[in-house]
Amino acid sequence: MEVIKVDETSKNRKKKVGLPPGSIIYTGENPQHKVNIEFIAYNDSIIKREVFDENSNLSILTHDFKGVRWINVDGIHNTILLKKVGKLFDLDNLVMEDVANSTQRAKVEEREDYLFIVLKMLNIDPITKDISYEQISLIVGDDYLLTFQESPGDVLDSVRSRIESPNYRMRKKSVGYLTYAILDSIVDYYFMVLDEVEIEIDKLESKVINDSEREDLQSIINLKQKVSTLKRTIGPIRELITKLQTKSIAEYLNDDIKIYLSDLSDHGIIVCDTLEVLNTRVTELIQLYHSTISNEMNEIMKILAIISTVFMPLSFLTSMYGMNFDNMPELHTKYGYFILLAAMFALVLGMIAYFKKKKWL
Repeated sequence: MEVIKVDETSKNRKKKVGLPPGSIIYTGENPQHKVNIEFIAYNDSIIKREVFDENSNLSILTHDFKGVRWINVDGIHNTILLKKVGKLFDLDNLVMEDVANSTQRAKVEEREDYLFIVLKMLNIDPITKDISYEQISLIVGDDYLLTFQESPGDVLDSVRSRIESPNYRMRKKSVGYLTYAILDSIVDYYFMVLDEVEIEIDKLESKVINDSEREDLQSIINLKQKVSTLKRTIGPIRELITKLQTKSIAEYLNDDIKIYLSDLSDHGIIVCDTLEVLNTRVTELIQLYHSTISNEMNEIMKILAIISTVFMPLSFLTSMYGMNFDNMPELHTKYGYFILLAAMFALVLGMIAYFKKKKWL
């Protein structure tokens, strides 16, 4: 999984302009990796696992197997391979066009013989806290599941581990349950990413309250952009899961996973609610920052005003005795200088005491 680069994606998306529907054009970042095809076939007694490259004979993917077949393709930039896989499984070119388009919004589509699902996988770097976004497309058939990813690395290792272990119920379940397990794993990582973002907000909020700096504004803006991207990217998950529970689509996934989809729906609702809370908190954090900076500025202005007020009568006294009049008796007093200093000092002390009494200091 890679950190998304919007400028590169936008540039590649322009390649589709003017082309007819069904044109399979990759719109993501320029790839730097080879295509990898993972084939897993299993039932309650056996499991087969093989890995192919783009030049392999892929006819084995469609061989009859009494169980579930999961074909995972890493590398949707190879449109020739996408066309080949689409032909093997008799997939509509419009569907394969959407698979290659890495800017799809999360959605579910019913086809005659299969179900088409698109959503985003998220992960977060534990050190840099950069969030990676990757589109994953699922095509659910009667006894097979096709998944298409942009690059190597995903959040589905837990699903693979459960398939490999004979003690898990997955080996006895249908392709619908495998679909649920993949969606559940993806949503679990949504929670992990959102938890990290919440921690980031907590830290920044504490810093703004206790020791606000000008540089904090840029950090808050970056955080706001991050939350906005998350909201736009994974916000539709609730709508997607709700649609999976409709009667017509549930037929593709079998009746035995209804209860699991209900649980997944609850998770989707929590994800969306958490997104709203985070978005509100970041907005309030911007307001808190401006309020804190404004209060600090007011404190500075108050101190400057007090200093000006203290020196105002002192300036008056020094100006008065600096006038060039010959008849100023105080100028010839033996202790006049010290008396003036004492008066000025007493005046300053009196003003400070008054300010403290008024709690201006």
